[in-house]
Amino acid sequence: MNMKLSVLTGIMFAATSFAALAATPVDRQQSEGLQAMGSVSVTGVSGSLDDATDQLQQKAEEMGATHYRVIRTDTPGDSSLWSGNAEIYR
Repeated sequence: MNMKLSVLTGIMFAATSFAALAATPVDRQQSEGLQAMGSVSVTGVSGSLDDATDQLQQKAEEMGATHYRVIRTDTPGDSSLWSGNAEIYR
């Protein structure tokens, strides 16, 4: 029984640790107090605007950012392939 409790506690801790590492979206005003780290971009993202934004967030997290601000998203003409850029912050 103690082994099951230990495993469950470990899983719950890992899940909350992962959530703490997620980059948070901010607007221009909120970004003013943060340290800029650069930018990330995506191209050829199939799906919706949300899919493109999710990929920008993922790239921000991979770069170690705690926050990101989407500065551009676009889909040319009738294409369903999205591109976009985001500034990243810590």
